[in-house]
Amino acid sequence: MPELYDIYLRKSRADRDAEANGGGDTLLRHRTALLELARRMDLTIFHIFEEVVSGESIANRPEMQKLLAEVEGGSIAGVLVMEVERLARGNTRDQGIVAETFQYSGTKIITPLKTYDPADESDQEYFEFGLFMSRREYKTINRRLQRGRMASLQEGKYIAAAAPYGYERVKIKGAKGYTLAIVEDRAQVVRHIYDLYINGLRQPDGSLRHIGSSVIAKQLDREGIPSPSGGRWAPYTVRDILSNPTYAGFVRWSWRPTVRKVVDGVLVETRPVNKAMALTDGLHPAIIPREQWQRAQDIMASRAYLPMPGNRTMVNPLAGLVYCEQCGRSLVRTKGRRGNAKDMLMCPNKDCTCKGSTMDEVESTLIHSLERWLREYKLKVKPVKAHRKKSNTAPLERALEAARRERDTLISQKGRLYDLLEQGVYTIDVFTQRQFELATRISAAEQAIQEAQQQLDAERQLDELRLSIIPRVERLLDVYQQLETPQEKNEMLKTCLERVEYRKTIGGRYTQSDMALKLYPKIIPVSSHP
Repeated sequence: MPELYDIYLRKSRADRDAEANGGGDTLLRHRTALLELARRMDLTIFHIFEEVVSGESIANRPEMQKLLAEVEGGSIAGVLVMEVERLARGNTRDQGIVAETFQYSGTKIITPLKTYDPADESDQEYFEFGLFMSRREYKTINRRLQRGRMASLQEGKYIAAAAPYGYERVKIKGAKGYTLAIVEDRAQVVRHIYDLYINGLRQPDGSLRHIGSSVIAKQLDREGIPSPSGGRWAPYTVRDILSNPTYAGFVRWSWRPTVRKVVDGVLVETRPVNKAMALTDGLHPAIIPREQWQRAQDIMASRAYLPMPGNRTMVNPLAGLVYCEQCGRSLVRTKGRRGNAKDMLMCPNKDCTCKGSTMDEVESTLIHSLERWLREYKLKVKPVKAHRKKSNTAPLERALEAARRERDTLISQKGRLYDLLEQGVYTIDVFTQRQFELATRISAAEQAIQEAQQQLDAERQLDELRLSIIPRVERLLDVYQQLETPQEKNEMLKTCLERVEYRKTIGGRYTQSDMALKLYPKIIPVSSHP
């Protein structure tokens, strides 16, 4: 779609006085000047709005309301007007509305003397006074709302829009605001989660094993308890329930989670500015006793995950390359734990039935598969290249030239529209409609030129691109076994492969199986019929 522009015409009081004294039709004169400006700047006019009624405020200017609707909707790139004052001649409130509408939509204001870009700070100064008044009013209202929220919070009311799992939001009887009421069947699940986290999961021998949020999520799924969304439980959902002070009878507002990251090997906690506000006693009943809730927080803090430093050594040469064909997850390495047990590559999805294999087995199979792929690729790419040498790019070049001629013809036709409008052959409605149609066809022609040029360039480079993979894979196969570290192997594999899909449905870890790998080399696919 081409960029579209509107024209806005409006008489001032001085214009009306001048017309009364024989000064001529102001709107006609301004329309002619702005159409000429559009012609010089090669702009496509979408609508021409002519304000024919008198009125200083936006409420009394229907054409201005239509213009602002288009500006706010983002359908136009700019508005042509004789002077910016003609957009906002009314009170300071109207000036603020107009200025903010143009600023937030990124719509330009184009006059014969200057183009005002709302993204340019210096251009915004023209509306500074009107924006100041509008902004002051907004801040006053916002401060009033924030004071109301904080007052409600201090009174223990629940001011968030949605209730946490285990509660429902209810209106306070005889007063303004909301609080929470317990939904007993879900509250029992919350209590169960805290019990599992604090006391542990009972084992067949009667002992209790301490577990985390991931195991709790699996346990809830095994017990057939639906999650808040109705599906399976996720570990982060369990963690949110364990860390939410609402269950202990508190209320909070403007809370953000702590961000943890490692800097020079040290765990650093970053708290957003608006996080650390004190908890307030809520009007709602607690589901979890506060001592029990605090115990869960202490356990969570003691188990805080400390990421490995950023300079950790890579131990998996296939990291970020091998993906499960069944569920799409990246396979992960698990270290062998007993005796001479080998490292494994496993799908981390607990619901996936894909079987794991030893990392050595997958790595060896990958290299053999790459050797076989290279042999087959060499046999395939040579006849394709020979066939392509017999052809040429003449059809694409002819299509490109035809698209360029079509674009030039349409541009010429668009330029003649202004003459037809001035001669009275076209009305304003017909002019804007024809200009929009031609601009759309010009845009399509430009797109066709771009696509044809890209295809032509691609055809000219296709042979080189298709052959460039061969020396990279040959180099990898020559030196792979001599590479000393998994990091070096991983980097070299990634120069040749986009990804590898892994499939294994039968067989044990160390027995014969149906393991298969599907390679995706970094290459344009070669077809026998280019």
